[in-house]
Amino acid sequence: MKTLIVSTDGKLMVTRPLWQAARQFFDFDHVEVTREHGLEAYFNEADFSGYDRVVADTNLRRLGKRYQCLKRAPGLVVFDHDVCQNNVPSSEWYHRYPAVLRDLGKVRIIVSGAALAQQLCDEGIDACYLPKGYDDNVISPLGIERDHEAAFVGRVKNKVYKRRKKFLLRQEKLGRLALLRAEPGDAYNRLLNQIRIFVSADIGFGEYMIKNFEAMAAGCVLLAWRQPDIEQQSLGFIDGENVVLYDSESELLERLAWLKQNPDLLNRIASAGQRLVSQRHTWTERMKAMPGLLQPEIQAAPPTNWLDRLRIMGAGK
Repeated sequence: MKTLIVSTDGKLMVTRPLWQAARQFFDFDHVEVTREHGLEAYFNEADFSGYDRVVADTNLRRLGKRYQCLKRAPGLVVFDHDVCQNNVPSSEWYHRYPAVLRDLGKVRIIVSGAALAQQLCDEGIDACYLPKGYDDNVISPLGIERDHEAAFVGRVKNKVYKRRKKFLLRQEKLGRLALLRAEPGDAYNRLLNQIRIFVSADIGFGEYMIKNFEAMAAGCVLLAWRQPDIEQQSLGFIDGENVVLYDSESELLERLAWLKQNPDLLNRIASAGQRLVSQRHTWTERMKAMPGLLQPEIQAAPPTNWLDRLRIMGAGK
């Protein structure tokens, strides 16, 4: 199957290692364009003849109404890690994704949540599931002293992370964890390796973000907001064995106290989590599945309705 992958340079900050790993498993041509304006220009002018699949490695929400340029591509597949925002009320794309996908017509969407993929399929959209993972060329255990007992590393300012921000800032104010930042690459890996318990708060997203896998890969105990059961089952996350889960502030406090009172158990959970992600959740492992996701015939979505058209009107510029 002749495949073309078109990536925006912003998206490649995350997906470049995926496509590097993917060359072990299938052949494809790869084009990089400058942000979403560049992708629109490329799709409006490119000759797609000879390709069975054209993969748009971009974020639909950043394309806005420019997404219509994708209609020119035969065998269109959209690879988008941000579709979880369909169910996040603070996102401008709250409940807009199905409308846009129905307008695209014959398209397959690859999303990173199992429950989300099923939700979209139930709406007649050709959706499949490929969870997030991590780059094992960047993140690994270093065996250094872990001098941060409990912490989160990353940004909380984006309005989409409104519930995460509120929750984590409260925990920081009460002295329960530290909120830290680091530059990508070695500095980020080293900081993760200095944390004993990584407190993740993916509240309202319905799936696990990349930081969860990275924290486990660096040897932290992952103390994460509990997602739908199907997410844990698909990833092999077992509460109290390779991760620790919570879904309220009171349960977070209980879990933190339990871990601190049981250091041997804490170390066992951290080791089990690190083994799990290194075996199953690297980008290389993810890309083994990609040829099977591209191969089946793409099914056309049902036509748009009046509500879809209203939602499309608010999809940005």
